[in-house]
Amino acid sequence: MDRTDEDKLVQAPIRVTLGGTEYPIRPLVIKESREWRKKLIKAFGALPKYLNMTTDNPEGFTEALDVMLGEMPDVVTDLFFSYARDLPREEIESTANDFELSKAFQEVMKYAFPLSQSLTKVLENQT
Repeated sequence: MDRTDEDKLVQAPIRVTLGGTEYPIRPLVIKESREWRKKLIKAFGALPKYLNMTTDNPEGFTEALDVMLGEMPDVVTDLFFSYARDLPREEIESTANDFELSKAFQEVMKYAFPLSQSLTKVLENQT
């Protein structure tokens, strides 16, 4: 669901659906959001070394698969719940699926990086 400008101004909660239940997520204030973004950058910072891995290096390829397909879903889950601190994690992990979590994480990312969206719009208007 798209948030209106009014929702953003009054810090209305982000609404996500997990396990068929709609949950509100309280937007983090600037200080908390800054710390959360640092966690995200640390977690995703190592990914580029795995992006160009090929089967020419079987050990490296296996390691890349392990990180990208094995570890990253758990890292994203941890990041999501470190943003959505007030949600009942155990209950949600018992009822929600990965697709729902992916959509919910996308909503959090939109809210956590509003300046990047604004910058993209400015750059689009320059062309």
